[in-house]
Amino acid sequence: MQENNLAVRATADIAAPVERVWQVLTDLHSYEQWHPSVELVDGPPAAELAKGSALRLRADRGTPAEREFDVTVTELTAPTVLAWEGGDPEHFFGRHRFTLAQGAEGTDFTDEETFEGSMAEAVLAEHRTALEAAYKAGAEALKQAAEK
Repeated sequence: MQENNLAVRATADIAAPVERVWQVLTDLHSYEQWHPSVELVDGPPAAELAKGSALRLRADRGTPAEREFDVTVTELTAPTVLAWEGGDPEHFFGRHRFTLAQGAEGTDFTDEETFEGSMAEAVLAEHRTALEAAYKAGAEALKQAAEK
């Protein structure tokens, strides 16, 4: 299978049950306590999160690259898939998908985002290293939060 050059992906083996990882992942209001670069600005509590939920997120808080963006939840299949998408489909659009699966010693976690639009290739060419580091840091932070 050919790797998508317009995607960023991170994985983690988390020594916690899928249900615990799901609980941490879907409690978007707690991201500011454990996630190194993303926080929820506006959106429903975890118990009300559903397909179609509108979220406003902030990325890279406290840095010159800080920005807010709106996404819509496109899939919520407890306790295995949370997905959202947002942006301008013509210029720069992202489809973000978190997948949890039962692993040998806990949860196999995958965080992947694919991008499209006229600017996607240029943006990823310039920012891939930083994005990959941020996704890896987010996966590691989820691991630490879920294993507490």
